Amino acid sequence: MPISPKIPCILFVANHVHFLNHYYLHLIDYLKAQGFQIGIIVPFNQGNNNLITGQDFTLHVLKYFNSYKNDSLNHFRMLAELREIITKSKPYAILTFTFKISIATALASWNLRIPLFPTLTGLGFLFTHQKMMAFISGYFCKLIFQKCPQIIFQNKTDYFYFLNKRWFLSEKMGLISGSGIDLTYFIPIPYPAAHKIRIILYLGRIQGDKGLFCLIKSLKRLKKDKIPFKCILAGQINGGHPTDIPLTKIKNWENKGLITFIGNHLDVRPLLRQANVLIQPSKREGLSRTILEALACGRPVISSTAPGCAELIQEGENGWLFSTGNEKNLALILQKVLLLPYDILLSMSQKTSESISSNYVNQSIQEHYGQILIHQKS
Repeated sequence: MPISPKIPCILFVANHVHFLNHYYLHLIDYLKAQGFQIGIIVPFNQGNNNLITGQDFTLHVLKYFNSYKNDSLNHFRMLAELREIITKSKPYAILTFTFKISIATALASWNLRIPLFPTLTGLGFLFTHQKMMAFISGYFCKLIFQKCPQIIFQNKTDYFYFLNKRWFLSEKMGLISGSGIDLTYFIPIPYPAAHKIRIILYLGRIQGDKGLFCLIKSLKRLKKDKIPFKCILAGQINGGHPTDIPLTKIKNWENKGLITFIGNHLDVRPLLRQANVLIQPSKREGLSRTILEALACGRPVISSTAPGCAELIQEGENGWLFSTGNEKNLALILQKVLLLPYDILLSMSQKTSESISSNYVNQSIQEHYGQILIHQKS
């Protein structure tokens, strides 16, 4: 559907169409209900064909953007392409999600006088692997985002990281707790019956940055100590991330009896139904919706102390925390949970959904973004 010049347009810009489908379709629907047209800009990917059909928005596909490769020629082509789309769309405002494409959009729209609201959904690969580049990039961001009315963070750790380094002024920083969760879709599920072998479930991309090597080392300790368990890994492989784990490595783990890999599942509720506990070993998140989904369905969570994860866990009430990257610490907690009396796990499962703050639900996220845009209108 072409954009009408008579109705204000909001442009959504993200690094993958699946990201918007999975996390922000509810916000798109909300803003449409508020009288906005919606335009979506995503890089070219075969997954673009999976965009939910029948939606009333305009889709623009970038030919030259790559999230993880640095190609100077394609970078300039991408900026020109992005600027052309923005200029033709004449949006009322732009909402961007994830780090690299937010920077690209800020550069492409530099002097167009269009309000840009970047949401930095976790600091990601650059800040966890390339410390010197992260330091340089922080000052670069200070310049690139200086015209943005507000820069949005998803957890307090990232927020104060940028604030304490004085890369952004506090009046230009906002905190919105994640992307939202639908508590009419994720509802308490009966806890599995008592079995000798308990199921540990991992949901997420199959990447080193998600803490999977730490998990595997911990599972090796459990196997050596003859602690019975079954660990199911569900998620996308080969997404193009620098820390993607190849299928050959996953098959090797399977052959050693450490994990069962079942691929990517759009509906994770049947997986949560059979799980005794969710494991979230990630090194860093914006705000882990996987944890929220598990808690909403009545599953305790073992989580790393990483930003975007730890703040969702109340130790011993809805889950347990281990030091990020510490496989010995994780193994001890896994052993404890796997050997806990069944009644304790059952009791915890009946209370986990109550630990989800109203700040994390879809309605709260929608209202936060709505207030930002309304304030912009005034």
